[in-house]
Amino acid sequence: MLNYSKLRELQRGEMANAELCRLEGDFYAGLRAFLGSRKEAALSGSDLLAIKEYENVKKIARLLVEKRMEKIVLAALRGKDEVPGLTSEEKEFLAKLGGTIKENQEKMHGLLEEAPAEAEGNIKKIKFLKDITPYKGLDNRIYGPFKNGDVAEVPFEEAKFLLKEGTAEML
Repeated sequence: MLNYSKLRELQRGEMANAELCRLEGDFYAGLRAFLGSRKEAALSGSDLLAIKEYENVKKIARLLVEKRMEKIVLAALRGKDEVPGLTSEEKEFLAKLGGTIKENQEKMHGLLEEAPAEAEGNIKKIKFLKDITPYKGLDNRIYGPFKNGDVAEVPFEEAKFLLKEGTAEML
């Protein structure tokens, strides 16, 4: 049975340790029941002490839950699938968060990998309107030299730049 001193002890332990403290599987159900009983006591009368206790219990519970969530987020970022001391609700949270992080990392790493422009159908045919000396493009490849009237195929981003500068036109 959860009470004020047990909740405070759990909160202190969670703040003092880098690892998650082990909780009973029904901890959150017990916490909801305890908060409900404290709220009922605070609302049932004009006892200032009961109101203060309820406010303190809410604050302690919030700090405890936030600290546990922080540790779970860090575990998910580190790619951990299993963490000792989790309740069933927290295991579900870790699984969902871990899946979301993994999916996002794959997307972000995919953005960093350079795909060949040809494979993406990103090649554009342009005609040069001015002489261009060789230059390094956004993909670190060297383009040019080009003479006025030359026709070439270049990646879309290069074509966009050349069009903007007025040195080429799209064909």
